[in-house]
Amino acid sequence: MKRDEIVLVTVVATMLCLGLLMVFNASSIKAFNAYGQSGHYLLRQLIFAILGGVALFLCARFDYHWWSKLTLPLVLLSIGILVLVLLPGFGVNVKGATRWIKTPLFNLQASEFCKLSFVIYLSAYLAKREGKLTDFKSAFLPPWIILGIVVTLLMMEPDFGSSLVLGALTFVLLFVAGARIKHLAIIALIGVGGIVVAVAGAPYRMARVISFLNLDGKGVSYQLKQSLIAYGAGGVSGTGAGNSVQKLLYLPEAYTDFIVAVWAEEFGFIGVALLALLIVLLFGVGLKISRTAPDRFGSILAFGVTLLLVLQMTVNFWVTLGLLPTKGLTFPFLSYGGSSLCVSLAAVGVLLNVSRQTR
Repeated sequence: MKRDEIVLVTVVATMLCLGLLMVFNASSIKAFNAYGQSGHYLLRQLIFAILGGVALFLCARFDYHWWSKLTLPLVLLSIGILVLVLLPGFGVNVKGATRWIKTPLFNLQASEFCKLSFVIYLSAYLAKREGKLTDFKSAFLPPWIILGIVVTLLMMEPDFGSSLVLGALTFVLLFVAGARIKHLAIIALIGVGGIVVAVAGAPYRMARVISFLNLDGKGVSYQLKQSLIAYGAGGVSGTGAGNSVQKLLYLPEAYTDFIVAVWAEEFGFIGVALLALLIVLLFGVGLKISRTAPDRFGSILAFGVTLLLVLQMTVNFWVTLGLLPTKGLTFPFLSYGGSSLCVSLAAVGVLLNVSRQTR
């Protein structure tokens, strides 16, 4: 293995191991109360880690050039899954959101597969139109139309967080690929307008924004307040592994969306700094693989996959710190969630394959 690949695998393996530890740590009490087994969520996460490892291995050996020939099937499949999750009898409603498709063994989160598929589609599209993105109608606009269809379906679930991630990712990739600033400015204005309408049109989103701006300790702001208490209690070195108070059912979603807060409470500023270092290393090695990729498609694909992972990590991190309103996004490799873990590991496999074909 090359040095970059060793660093990438080491970073991901470290995050994955820490994730398994923290999932058990943060979920054991809830799992025991609900299922009578403290390791219920750990066992499920471990199974998904194995499945994700298989996906990583297969994607690492699959020539990434073939992905550019599979973009149409991937996009159609993604849209099909997003439609399927909204149909009665297929979608699973959890806390007012229908984001999962029920299967005999597990619930599949449609948006996770969709995000990686869209990165592959957009990478292939931009690679084929190198130097032509200055044409607004024929080159710049089409990916935004596809994104509009995807986001519309995501918002019907609703999944505001994934919609924002895909929008930001598309904006950055088009900027890097050479799109005109004035075209991007038009999209940015439309996007801001769409966000305002989406927030104003949903009372719970407006409540989250209000609580983000003014913590009152009640309702939707309770979760964020408990997260900040966890950070404060952690101090410099933390309370010690397994000694989190917030995981004792004070902090909702302690093993999913807010698992980083439990980590911060138990390992303090030192632990948070370590996690931030892992994110920086992941971004750095992904960026290097992108720069040294053998062709344009490989370069954009490697950057897109890296950005997808790092963007979700950063957003989740900032939400737990109160720097962004609550989004409902997990932290890849760390948070509990089978779909997220399998897709994230598959994305790493794609990144590894790009690296392996670099001279």
